[in-house]
Amino acid sequence: MNKEQFDVVVIGGGMGGACAAALAAKEGYRTLLTEKRDIIGGRFSCKEIDGCLLQTGAPFIHISGWVPKVCKEVGVDFDLTECLDVHYWIRGECYKLPLEHRMNALFEICNRVASNRAKLVGGIVKEIASQKVMSGIRSAISDPEKLGSTTIKEWLLRYTDNEDVHGIFDAISVGFLMAHSYEIPVYNFFHFMATQKGFNDVAMSTYGNLKNMEKLADVVRRNGEVWTNTPAKRILAGKNGVSGVVLEKEGKELEIPCKVVISNIGVKETVALTGEEFFSEDYLADMRVKMRPTPISIIHIASDEPICMEEGDAGAMLVSNARRITDAIPLTNSCPAMAPKGVHLTWACASPPSVLFPVDPEEEERQIMKDINMIFPDWQKKGGRIVEIEVRNMDHDLPEGRTWLGPAYNMPRETPVKNLFNVGDAVASSGIGGTSAGAEGAKRTIETVKKKVKAG
Repeated sequence: MNKEQFDVVVIGGGMGGACAAALAAKEGYRTLLTEKRDIIGGRFSCKEIDGCLLQTGAPFIHISGWVPKVCKEVGVDFDLTECLDVHYWIRGECYKLPLEHRMNALFEICNRVASNRAKLVGGIVKEIASQKVMSGIRSAISDPEKLGSTTIKEWLLRYTDNEDVHGIFDAISVGFLMAHSYEIPVYNFFHFMATQKGFNDVAMSTYGNLKNMEKLADVVRRNGEVWTNTPAKRILAGKNGVSGVVLEKEGKELEIPCKVVISNIGVKETVALTGEEFFSEDYLADMRVKMRPTPISIIHIASDEPICMEEGDAGAMLVSNARRITDAIPLTNSCPAMAPKGVHLTWACASPPSVLFPVDPEEEERQIMKDINMIFPDWQKKGGRIVEIEVRNMDHDLPEGRTWLGPAYNMPRETPVKNLFNVGDAVASSGIGGTSAGAEGAKRTIETVKKKVKAG
């Protein structure tokens, strides 16, 4: 018979789960953080292959976002290195954006590219940059219904049909909003640029994401425990709400009583563990419509010489109109500890032509290799070797995102089951995504828990 007693059980050790567990422990709740993998972090972690620290998801944290705020509250200092440089790869040429006025600079680049192809309406670029875009952002935030279901691509077609311009916007869209520019309403793009500051405010973990996530785990251990290799089997619920969880630990099932369950494994997965009978039909209908897990491929390339942003800039390169690859980051330009001395490590991500359907992993790898040869033509001459290409389909438990970034696609953190909550990117507040969404949701959830449940 299990004798463990906890106030709060958090299922899933990604950014949302780890932040929620750390905040709960700090507030005096005896807390258990359980993770089915052998390491915590979820999509903000890393694994080691051949001495290289491979990212399990996107590497960036917004410096002014919610992760640093939560870390400060629980007494944790993440080791971060700023990565502010942004390049665009367009038809074999790489363009660097200045740190200031990046939207205007982006359109100036588009103008230069388009001038060679005579596809852009004369003089429209400056108007878009200085008036149309800013006006669109203000309009989208103050009156979102005005734009209706117009997609990013449809909105942009009002001003240009230039392929390179559309390629740039698509790379931004799929990289940040979890959907292509021809799949997601333009309001979401404007809202993101206004609330998250785009590329202007990002950093990476100096010594790899796992070291930083372990700092949050240490906070939990001060007033609780962290169990890895421990999948959740069931969430126990009744007419009075949750009463505990059933976990599999060392081959045995353990029933853990608790007052609050916080899930960081996705809305659908939370419902499956609890049982659909405990949720209203409206909630289930919302879940079926709004949860849109996005397939993604993550690529790591090691090389003897730099192959991406070779001058040593620290930041990201967005890719226009490749087959699959949408962006690349030279990790060791900013964080050399991520690879053995003398090794340059490049991260890249790739998206299929549509994020609405499952992918063929073999086909994705074929198209990715074509992109690598096109974007980094000298990569093999520079000692390049593929460390890993990981194709994650829609049913993978670590997709690019569990839903698209935008108010229309988010679910509430509170569920119809008393004291059962979700955290993570699928239940983000409007305009907040990625790691910031996980941390912000954790903070809001623990604030709610404090009003409803006493510790001890």
